[in-house]
Amino acid sequence: MTDRIHKIRQLFLVAGALALVACLWSPTARAVDFSKSEKAQLKAGKTVIQLLPSSGKKGFYGGSGYALIDAPIDEVWKTILKWEDYPKMFPHTDYCEPLSRKDDRTLIKMKIGHPVVSVHFHVETVADHEKKSLEFDLVSKYPHDIDSIHGYWRLFPQSGNRTLAAYVVSVQAPMGIVTIAGEQLAQDAIMALLSIPGDVRTWMKKNRRNR
Repeated sequence: MTDRIHKIRQLFLVAGALALVACLWSPTARAVDFSKSEKAQLKAGKTVIQLLPSSGKKGFYGGSGYALIDAPIDEVWKTILKWEDYPKMFPHTDYCEPLSRKDDRTLIKMKIGHPVVSVHFHVETVADHEKKSLEFDLVSKYPHDIDSIHGYWRLFPQSGNRTLAAYVVSVQAPMGIVTIAGEQLAQDAIMALLSIPGDVRTWMKKNRRNR
């Protein structure tokens, strides 16, 4: 029975990951298709969030978040690679500690906290400096409180020396955590996670004012 549950979880994870990859990694990725309303939200400085249809089912959560940042792409890229700033940049990140680096790969230990429950995990990130993309995956051989996390950042240069920041993520949470936290808190957690492009925009805007 346990093996069957594990296989079902894996099927949800694979399906979600395929949908996420198709979301941005296509040849037409530079022309992300936003609705008229979403374009207005981006222009107004808001974060656009698109949840996957399967998000919220059997512990699987995933989607994408977008924000238009008034900064050149190289500046935004440097900001998302500053791991030491993550606890200050993102409200629910308790700590983010790089443990080792090799070429463009970095092993990171993280803790994300919420009012009722917090989770620890390790991810390996792979940076593509040319494409301005940062992919991350759970490293299961290290301690972790979630079954899986996969996602990536992708930055797109825009007119006016601005940057469109796209953040895509899927999480498979153990049903025990979902039960303890409650479905509403779990939904709030994924919405907060998908909002982090907006957190980057806020952080950079604040730092520019303080210069």
